[in-house]
Amino acid sequence: MKHVLFIGWYPNSIDKYRNVFFQNLIYEMARQGVDCTVISPVSIMKYRENIWKIPYHIEEDIGEGVFVHTYYPKTFSASSKAIGKFNTEVISEYFFEKAALNTAKKMNQTFDCVYGHFILYGGLAAIQIGNYFNIPSFFAYGECSFDTEIGNTYGIPKAEKIKGLTGIISVSTKNTNELTALGFVDRIPIITVPNATDLSLFFKRDRNVCRKKLGMPEDKFIVGFVGGFIERKGDKRLLEAVNRLDDTFVAFAGRGEDKPSGDRVVFCQAMEHNDIPVFLNAVDVFVLPTLAEGSCNAIIEAMACGLPIISSDLPFNDDVLNNENSIRIDPMSIDDIREAISTLRDENAREMMGKKALLTAQNLSIARRATRILDFIERCSEKHDTK
Repeated sequence: MKHVLFIGWYPNSIDKYRNVFFQNLIYEMARQGVDCTVISPVSIMKYRENIWKIPYHIEEDIGEGVFVHTYYPKTFSASSKAIGKFNTEVISEYFFEKAALNTAKKMNQTFDCVYGHFILYGGLAAIQIGNYFNIPSFFAYGECSFDTEIGNTYGIPKAEKIKGLTGIISVSTKNTNELTALGFVDRIPIITVPNATDLSLFFKRDRNVCRKKLGMPEDKFIVGFVGGFIERKGDKRLLEAVNRLDDTFVAFAGRGEDKPSGDRVVFCQAMEHNDIPVFLNAVDVFVLPTLAEGSCNAIIEAMACGLPIISSDLPFNDDVLNNENSIRIDPMSIDDIREAISTLRDENAREMMGKKALLTAQNLSIARRATRILDFIERCSEKHDTK
């Protein structure tokens, strides 16, 4: 693949962290020699008066003479609201697809394929563009749940919306099975490639140095959490478990209106992605009692920093977590979370599990993931060329 067009929500000057993991994958593909162009329609209704602070086109210099071109066409949206049996998500998706296709037409460029991030607001638009230019189209299926993110609002995409799709990149075996069971993507090749991380950024560092940098106490046992402060991620369940333990503290890196707080919270801030490795290296254990994921980037980043993991015993974790690198718990059970943390207060247990986690992470580099996805795209595109 020499020139790939990417479609999806992408970081911008106002929303700097939006789908940052999508951006990281694109950067890695660009470093591997792919000419990368991104179309990321931005909603006038979402950004309101700030919409004009987002330029139509930017050229991102990612170093070593490598650039990524990103286009932000303005578009309308209708949120996602139920009106009887109809949901306005259908209108929002329509405007997104229209903006993406019109922008691609105006570019007067030749692409080898088009890749959409997620089914809505990426994947369906990519299929349209692929059909228009007669090039292979792909989408990544990384949604936490088909029903909650697609089915309950947009519904199952009709056959004509999927016609022309060349291949699917799924982030977990759970997601692959879920999509296959729905049946609307029959006979379309699917590859399962768990999310990954940049091992040049996420690696083991001196714990005391990291704690000093963040102002965390050096003599305390601290568990760490990275994620949004929402029910699904489980920050409050973690805090309740910590409050039931003696001499145990917790640090949170995340965003949300309902911040966790209390005497046991030694750190709670929103952090830029490049600063997360310092945070992870400042804590003793990583805990994420999440209820739903596609494939959790935060867990993989924590393992790359040599942390033992405590997380859900649900299928979305099966590809990366096992009994050697983690303790799997019922994410709704405060007692399970508490007992797992108590087990890992033992330094030897933490060290052994942390080493296994680090070993697992070495096979989950973003460089390797990008290569696997590009190889899959190449193979599927060859078949598309012979149609």
